[in-house]
Amino acid sequence: MSKTVLFFDGDCSLCNKTVQFILKHEHKITEPVFFCSLQSAYAKQALSKYNYNFNQLSTLVLLVNDTVYYKSDAALYITKFLKAPYSWGAVYTAIPLSIRNSFYDFIASNRKKLIKKPFCYIPTPELKNRFIE
Repeated sequence: MSKTVLFFDGDCSLCNKTVQFILKHEHKITEPVFFCSLQSAYAKQALSKYNYNFNQLSTLVLLVNDTVYYKSDAALYITKFLKAPYSWGAVYTAIPLSIRNSFYDFIASNRKKLIKKPFCYIPTPELKNRFIE
């Protein structure tokens, strides 16, 4: 059985808020998205065969079956799992990747300034099985 896993910077407040947003707005009829910190042993094992640079913690990485999506591709792909109007985000794939990733990189490089308060999402017992440690 393959899973959809969203890898994120576990030390980033914006990333943790993004995970919480996904959980709050996801479609209940789609396959669940699982979540894993890029700093975890599982991430290192799962992403090593894709030659992921673990010095790059400022990006979302989405593993779907045997395909890896990075940066804006990962963010837009994940909208497929969300309820409307958030699922409409997929229309932004029409924007050239270089432009989307430039915008993504700007947000990523300023993410610690955007949300200055430390934030660590603690899942409820019902959601705990969606997090890979």
